[in-house]
Amino acid sequence: MKTKIGLALSGGAVLGFAHLGVIKVLQERGIKIDCVAGTSAGSLVGAFLACGYDWRRMWEIGRSLSWKVLGKVVFPKKGLLDGSNIKKFVELHLGKKDINDLKIPYAAVAVDIASGEEVVFKEGEVGIAVQASCSIPGIFTPVEWKGRILLDGGLKNFVPIDVCRSLGCDYVIAVKLLPGTENRKADNIFKILLNTHDMIVRKIAESSPKADVDIIPDLSGLNSYDFFQAEELFRRGEEAGRKALPYIMEILKPSIWKKIKKRFFSSA
Repeated sequence: MKTKIGLALSGGAVLGFAHLGVIKVLQERGIKIDCVAGTSAGSLVGAFLACGYDWRRMWEIGRSLSWKVLGKVVFPKKGLLDGSNIKKFVELHLGKKDINDLKIPYAAVAVDIASGEEVVFKEGEVGIAVQASCSIPGIFTPVEWKGRILLDGGLKNFVPIDVCRSLGCDYVIAVKLLPGTENRKADNIFKILLNTHDMIVRKIAESSPKADVDIIPDLSGLNSYDFFQAEELFRRGEEAGRKALPYIMEILKPSIWKKIKKRFFSSA
């Protein structure tokens, strides 16, 4: 019986371009992903992957992104940017799809800011799921959904390995984009909020459980708010993916699958 492979993609805002570098390596090696779960930026990348997009197409679309594309400035009552543009962006490229219509099982993680409960989207509108998961507190306005107020899932589950396993996979590859701690500017409210968010989710990420293979690109010197870093982020993701590839292929060998419980890989 074929081993089902799941991909768990962390949050990270602009750092999400590194996910595409990892996905390039997996797709070029012919490693088929059977399900995907994502938080924040990972939910956005994961939605396109679950819809059947390859890394080239995702890269082309991703290069069109900017904070202006993702949100328009509003009076800061609940957030600096209107997050509905995230939903519009998803629907522009994927159409108004339901999660059940995607080619492989998919889940996006958000959090109910009133109760603190994790909210996992495994059905419903893809655009709403991604918008909720990507709604960084203070940056984007929250999503009001079924009486709940939803924000970025990274506040609760930065790397949704457990959610990925719940989709029915046997083996999880996790891509963890840990925000850097150096050379981060804090010269406006936007960057201050993102840096604060980074500090919170980094602590959450550091205590998250291990996957079968954890890929942690070296993101030193990079930040989560500068879209001009896209090519370097992609390159570092690709580099980390290539270094992890031998571990992934070893685990996938049927003869040793049952012998190997956990693998941890970091290029940091």
